[in-house]
Amino acid sequence: MISTDTPAHSPTHSLMSSVARASFTAGPAAFLGGWLLMRPIGGDLVPGPWWTAAHAVWLLGFLLFGVMVLELRRMAAPTTGGQKAAVWAATGVALFSVVANVAQLVIDLVAGFTSADGAAMRAVFDQVQGYPGVELVVYSVGAQLFFVALLVLAGIMAVLHRVTSLSAVVVAAGVVVLAVAMLGVGRDSALVAVGMAVLWLGALLLGRGPGTPALSA
Repeated sequence: MISTDTPAHSPTHSLMSSVARASFTAGPAAFLGGWLLMRPIGGDLVPGPWWTAAHAVWLLGFLLFGVMVLELRRMAAPTTGGQKAAVWAATGVALFSVVANVAQLVIDLVAGFTSADGAAMRAVFDQVQGYPGVELVVYSVGAQLFFVALLVLAGIMAVLHRVTSLSAVVVAAGVVVLAVAMLGVGRDSALVAVGMAVLWLGALLLGRGPGTPALSA
């Protein structure tokens, strides 16, 4: 998000604009990159360089997703009444889920660093998820809400003519393919990578507008 208090041509403004622009590409790219880095260990609980690299990349990706969501909220302005409430609600849910995913990835990284093998990692996860609400908020519903909120936010942006309808449709397609892959064939399926790639394309199209002065400047 670009603050209106920052001079338009200041170095800080330029840096923030660059990060905002990059988030539409780098966030989804890191999402897919983390999945690819898990392939050498088959997506299993195997502490070591592949686990650490994958989860570090995912962590960066979700931080950039947070930047992307804030930039989408900025792009939606000006709005009033119900439109404004809808944008803020979708943004809030998306950011809440980003925090949940960041928490999950930090836990995963700590487990990887402190465990000698997969059994030890599983014990760490069982202990953490044993706390009330952690499984629901950090590992299941809370973590998945990001994709629903992004889909809703893309749809709102299309209705407001801030982005093209095509971009919202491509984002929706990516989310649907991901959901089908995760729930149907498993997170290690190549269909997951297809869904991530489609979501990447949708995010790239979202960042291109129309109605994105920070991107077209």
